Amino acid sequence: MLRRLRLPIGTNLRRRWRIPGGPPTDHPRTSYQTRVFGTPAQRWFFADGLTANASDTVVVQFLSIYAIALGATNAEVGLIAIANGLAGALALYPGARIAERVRSRKRVVLLGAAGIGRLTVLAMALAPLLLREPRHAIYGLVALTFLRWLGGSMSHPSWVSLLADILPIDIRRFYVSQRMLGMTIVGAFAAPAAGFSIRAIGGIEGFQWVFAAAFALGIASTFCYSRIPEPPRPSEADRPRGSTREMLADGAFVRYLTATFMLHTTTMIVGPFFAAYLVRDLGATTAEVGLLGTVDLAAAVTAQLGLGFVVARYPTERLVRIVMFTSPLIPFVWLFAQNPWHAVFPHIIGGASWAVYNVVSFNLLMEYAPPRNIPRYAATHQMTVLVASFLGPTIGTAIVAVWGIRAAMVISSLGRLVAAGMMFLPVRHAPSETTRER
Repeated sequence: MLRRLRLPIGTNLRRRWRIPGGPPTDHPRTSYQTRVFGTPAQRWFFADGLTANASDTVVVQFLSIYAIALGATNAEVGLIAIANGLAGALALYPGARIAERVRSRKRVVLLGAAGIGRLTVLAMALAPLLLREPRHAIYGLVALTFLRWLGGSMSHPSWVSLLADILPIDIRRFYVSQRMLGMTIVGAFAAPAAGFSIRAIGGIEGFQWVFAAAFALGIASTFCYSRIPEPPRPSEADRPRGSTREMLADGAFVRYLTATFMLHTTTMIVGPFFAAYLVRDLGATTAEVGLLGTVDLAAAVTAQLGLGFVVARYPTERLVRIVMFTSPLIPFVWLFAQNPWHAVFPHIIGGASWAVYNVVSFNLLMEYAPPRNIPRYAATHQMTVLVASFLGPTIGTAIVAVWGIRAAMVISSLGRLVAAGMMFLPVRHAPSETTRER
């Protein structure tokens, strides 16, 4: 009988996969299959991530281009990003309260991101048919974007809280990094496939068919998530209550929130306008947009492969500090792009930087949050990001209208540099920070 394969590494290196602070589990550090696919919950959650990202990649990469094809102006493209942030700001705190009170967090996710969120993608595909006037269809896309993010944001605290119960602390860093790596690889195929499909079909119909396919992939994701076995949860009266005061007394978390707010605000000053700049100013086609998306995702895959070797060996806070200093380079390099293929360079930097940041920032959030307060930490963090997503495009729309997109690139680069420096500000840690159980 074949013996189970083991990673060809020494004992000392194997021990480094362990993360201090959590109770031991029955998950051998030397088995990749056990750490990633060890339980039905881990397997279905992994599959949910792959299918969800295939769907979301289409929406994220091509929604602005879809609106431009319908005749949207720069200001209307900015409204799509503003709708994201506004929906999150309205939904996340109620979402945290729901996550603390309900017995079934999975049901909240299935109703929100996996329910309302999926149906809005189908409605986006049908918008030009239901709203014959292109201007009405554009504002229909803005409204549907708002509803999509409202459903996703309302269920996000429940999603994070359930994830913490599904994944033991000593495998969480590695599992999250590998799941995001898989999601990135899927996205690397989804983006060019969508771009070439839009070009092959042609016209508005190309966007409609691609968004319909994104809806089908989203339904597959909903099915996978519905199969995750949810651990039993005590009644509300028997569960420890979360505390906003305790959260705000956590100096390290507040510093992280401040840096996150600055980073995302200054990123969104110019971020929503890159697609319009690529198409209108640099003359890119939808196929070239799809290929550049693949470059972005290929850089992300490479960066996440490297991250898998260090994510459990170095402090997460240190990794966050390092990667935040790469973000200012993205808009700075965009300044020198003269044709669509010059955009390869900022896409490589951005793909690698944001892929690593998304993994390590999520891990840092989970390390800061005590179990009883996970919904509030998750909601506050996500609300900070989405308020920045609302404020950033609002500022950016004004800057682009008055001084142009290149001025927005300079301001964004300087703001991101300030955000990275904020992570080095000294703070007073909460007394329980080093003794809390996860």
